[in-house]
Amino acid sequence: MKERTSMAPVRWGVILTLLSLAGVVVLFELGIRSQWTPVLMIAEIGLLVILLIAFILSFMRTGLWEFSHKPLKALDEREMEMTSRSLRAAYAIFTVFILGLLVVFAVLNISISIVLAVSLILFAHLLPGVVIAYSENGLHF
Repeated sequence: MKERTSMAPVRWGVILTLLSLAGVVVLFELGIRSQWTPVLMIAEIGLLVILLIAFILSFMRTGLWEFSHKPLKALDEREMEMTSRSLRAAYAIFTVFILGLLVVFAVLNISISIVLAVSLILFAHLLPGVVIAYSENGLHF
């Protein structure tokens, strides 16, 4: 396990991951509702590459993904408490976000695309790691 003294680079990577995920969805929705132009396609591919790189650097390399997806038997008492806290917070954030999004989509009579659905599943898996990255100051991965 390596020790990280500063969480700032991880937090910036987490922000970049979430923003690029949102950008992928927005550009995809824009592309389907209007015509796909070469500029839109290049921007979409660029955002997908940024999403992949940011995810690998901020979640996979740091261990945030693995840490928030470990089986309970592999965690010590402190890690179980931190994981439990992060899962509760992530569940609350996700629930409010999804209900708000569904209300907006219902009022505006917008259908939900498969890209949006898949991105929301990924968002649900990323949120516990996001909560850990922002609630803990010095983690040992």
